[in-house]
Amino acid sequence: MVMRNIELLLSKQKVDVVWTWPVGVDWRKTKSEIVNKPKVDAIIVNGEGTIHHGPKRWQADALAEFGAFAQNTLKVPVFLINATLYANEQSLYESLRSYNFIYVRDRMSHEELNNLDIENNFVPDMTFAVSSDLVHDQAKKICVVDSVMQSDLPFLRRFGKKNQADYCSMVVARPSNYSFLKKPRRFFLTSFKWLIKERLRSLDPKEFEKYLGHYQLVVTGRYHTVTMCLKNRIPFVALESNTPKISYLLNEVFGNTKRVLSVQDLDNINIDEWNEYSESELIAINAFLKKAEDSNVEMIRNLVDCTKARALKN
Repeated sequence: MVMRNIELLLSKQKVDVVWTWPVGVDWRKTKSEIVNKPKVDAIIVNGEGTIHHGPKRWQADALAEFGAFAQNTLKVPVFLINATLYANEQSLYESLRSYNFIYVRDRMSHEELNNLDIENNFVPDMTFAVSSDLVHDQAKKICVVDSVMQSDLPFLRRFGKKNQADYCSMVVARPSNYSFLKKPRRFFLTSFKWLIKERLRSLDPKEFEKYLGHYQLVVTGRYHTVTMCLKNRIPFVALESNTPKISYLLNEVFGNTKRVLSVQDLDNINIDEWNEYSESELIAINAFLKKAEDSNVEMIRNLVDCTKARALKN
């Protein structure tokens, strides 16, 4: 959904996406392949929730270091957007200085870069860049969606069983999700799940939104499940993710993190307290969504204008 929204906003600015590169493939090991890609006028890097706990996670360093490669080797402007930064070493932040400009999706990342004198702007997650027209019936009571935190999965499953809730992973099982050589056990388990249960499950994010819309309450540990719930005004409660990004988001929307629970809170939850939004919550959500959509459109327009200005100058 994020990538679709980026491409949609670019197309509205009459910009073509010539090629893309997956975050799961380390560009530093295949530099020649990128050099031989068709010529482009600029590169946009989608930061998502990837830039955290570097250098323990190679993806964080890879995204940070790409700015210098684009500037020095590809000779094009490069922009980092939609990023959350958390628990990184100083060397990673120094690498970010090579980007022409940075847009982060939470206030804490914005303040952190400001303190380091790295120019940046805050724009909410790209999930919110395009408004939703989903009509949800909320005919079912509770849905539990998994978490990126493996340690939280038993608690979510236990909650689901206790409350007779439907359980769903946000990640659709596909054999291509894992390499047989690198993770053979995960490959076989995922392939089995795909064959038995998920072979016909859609990869379209709009179908996942429709699925969420059937429920009065969504319980999840997934950041983008929360963004979809907010975008469609579907009530939810959440366990925190692998960074405080859900708390950051809810502070931005509501000014509090009441809908972020601990696993202990989850055991004692009163469903009726959470399966509807209050009037003040709905007002806050509507105001946030309008601002988020407008600021994402403005961000893409600014990147395009910057690229055009640089081309004219050269």
